[in-house]
Amino acid sequence: MPVETAGTVAVIGAGSVGRELARRAALAGFRVVLEDLFPTSLSAAQEELRQALEEAVVAGQIDRTQADEAYQRLECVTTIEDAARRAHVVMETGPDDMESKLEMFCLLDRFVLPGTVIVSNCRHLELSDTAANAASVVGMYFEGDRAEIHCSPYTGPAAVEVARKLASRMAASYTITGEPQTVKA
Repeated sequence: MPVETAGTVAVIGAGSVGRELARRAALAGFRVVLEDLFPTSLSAAQEELRQALEEAVVAGQIDRTQADEAYQRLECVTTIEDAARRAHVVMETGPDDMESKLEMFCLLDRFVLPGTVIVSNCRHLELSDTAANAASVVGMYFEGDRAEIHCSPYTGPAAVEVARKLASRMAASYTITGEPQTVKA
């Protein structure tokens, strides 16, 4: 499903990276399902997101309506299954190590909808062998207002296109590295 019409982005993990991705996605107009196993983490994330949106209003970066609408697009859940089954794009924020990524992708492979693109918050890992459907996996890392999209040789053209459009809505600029598939698998 094209990112323009996807509507729902799941963010797995409500730590600092997950909160930032949820904020960016909500401001970009996506419905956001933020997941964390711990309800206290979700409560803290909701409060921090509300405060960040308020600070953006006070700074003149967005208006009150934009802040209120972005906050209303946020929903919190406590299971990966609940988040992943609702989304067309899943952004996971686990640690940038192979063991953590493998565990996360095993879970996501069981729950995501067909055609879901999995965006992994990573910079250095080769994601080629981490998911059952490697063509749907792309790495993306935000640094300030810039996004880096990282492709493996198995990343499919559809996943690259979704990541490109997602990055263009969530960041001021982006770059693409790696060599994705040039033909459909």
